[in-house]
Amino acid sequence: MNKGDGAHPGSRARMAMWLMAPVYLTGVLFLYSSGGAEGMEAENKVLCLSNEMLKEIQSACDDFGLYSLEKTLRSIKNFAEQNQYLDVAVLGQFKAGKSSFLNAFISQSLLPVGNIPVTSVITRIRFGPEVKVTVIFADGTSKEISSDEIQDYVSESGNPENSKNVFAVDIDVPVLSNIKAIRLVDTPGIGSIWKHNTETTTGWFPETGSVLFLISAERPISENELSFLKEVYLYSPEITIVITKVDLFAEEQIKEIESFTAEVLRRAFDRDFPILRYSAYMNTSRYNEEIEKKIFLPLALNRNKIFARVLHHKIASLVDSCLSHLDISYQASLQMESEKSKLKEIILDEHLNSHFIRRELLLIIGSYKEKTRENIRIYLDSFRKGIEEKLIADYEIAFNNWTGNLYQVTRQFEKWLRQSLDSELKEILLKEEKSFELLNAVQKHLSFYLRSFRERLSANLERVLGVQMRLEEWEIAVGEFRKPSISISRSFEMHLDLLWFLFPMFIYRNIFRRYFLRQVPYEIDKNLHRLTSGLTERINRQMDSLMAQALAYMNGELNMIEILLSENKGDSSYILERMNSIRDKFQALYV
Repeated sequence: MNKGDGAHPGSRARMAMWLMAPVYLTGVLFLYSSGGAEGMEAENKVLCLSNEMLKEIQSACDDFGLYSLEKTLRSIKNFAEQNQYLDVAVLGQFKAGKSSFLNAFISQSLLPVGNIPVTSVITRIRFGPEVKVTVIFADGTSKEISSDEIQDYVSESGNPENSKNVFAVDIDVPVLSNIKAIRLVDTPGIGSIWKHNTETTTGWFPETGSVLFLISAERPISENELSFLKEVYLYSPEITIVITKVDLFAEEQIKEIESFTAEVLRRAFDRDFPILRYSAYMNTSRYNEEIEKKIFLPLALNRNKIFARVLHHKIASLVDSCLSHLDISYQASLQMESEKSKLKEIILDEHLNSHFIRRELLLIIGSYKEKTRENIRIYLDSFRKGIEEKLIADYEIAFNNWTGNLYQVTRQFEKWLRQSLDSELKEILLKEEKSFELLNAVQKHLSFYLRSFRERLSANLERVLGVQMRLEEWEIAVGEFRKPSISISRSFEMHLDLLWFLFPMFIYRNIFRRYFLRQVPYEIDKNLHRLTSGLTERINRQMDSLMAQALAYMNGELNMIEILLSENKGDSSYILERMNSIRDKFQALYV
């Protein structure tokens, strides 16, 4: 087959427009009915056609090695199969007030909240005749718990790094009786950078039906939020922006925040999104009524239609990605065998090979690592004076209550110092954001590098083959990050306390009071030094992990492109036949 037998390379953009345009039509794409035999028949027909579409894409992924699409494909299959609820995901950066919003909306403080990232697993809230909480584990088992135990399974403090292997927690509440078809979903924040949090959210949101995207009024919409919202939009067109914590600002300031947010979103998406206000502390009932009336009730009443539209939107995005990759293979198949090697060298130029990329990433990570220890030392040292003053004041009170001989008083001092210092340093570790700040800087740098890599690869493909590769967002996140432990030395190196009978406390009490007091600053210095070393080691290790993730993403992409350019998966007519089959099945979703 020659070039004239296929589509013109410039048709790629028109194909994408053809695929995505129906999503924005106001008419019903699938003729879902609100009930009855005809409605059930229409629903079954749509689900059947959708499954056929997804099977076709799965087949193409298997045949052409499109491994980067498989995770999204699985998520959309799960959405299509889950036909009981329309999940409304509450998304946003950490500290945007997601859990506080849900607690206020259901008028019950069931979800843990805090000043640090709290939620670590997906939590789903639905209607039930009475409050009931069910924990679903990753192995498929479940158990019912009391509402007081929720924190032990969904919070970072109760379930660090999701060590209990919780898949989700389902909470039934009577207050959602007006929106029984809706399930509200609390998610970990996207800006916490901890991998077990971010991956939980980004891995799950392709299954969402609708989204409430919360933005704190305390800070303008960030680039990170905007990037995440773009990725969410690929799979969930039903998005409402909720500006939280509006009670902290005057009316004129809120209007400015709304106007700025609307303008940023309009430039990014070329469309407007509904923007609502919310406060969990002021006029909450009025805000709840507005959100239920404007968002939740319409979703519940039109659940089937919206489910169909969202499913179509998800499949359209997946089809577009799939055809984007197949088009690379198709255009390459039109070239002479003698030209393919040369074309591959042009597309995968000197800046798009694994050795060059690895050298660049090592330089990037090295520049951050060399600053880690000093940054951590300066940060922790800022707490030294406050800790010392507090512990010395507490010591004076505590010492007066210690009784017994020298050995007994020594044990009481060591226990007190261990508990007090442990409490102070753990509070710093719990709230410290220096690790986040340092790792977030690396994460942003690598994300920018990944984006530049994809843009260069896409530009080369378009220049050589006339193919525009779909630029998808990649999420790199920090893995397990355990904080260092606290260590307290023995008070006497030579076990002087064992000779307690030589030092009666009624004579030597003030001498040992001063001696123990001198141990406090020493133990503070020692543990701050240990924390500096421990955090430095762990942060640098996570920087290596971030680099490995970025390198794995890019090597995987290069390998896939190389396969599409090199391997003979069939002649051009076969590839075009597969592409047309996908288009035909996608077109069949219309009625």
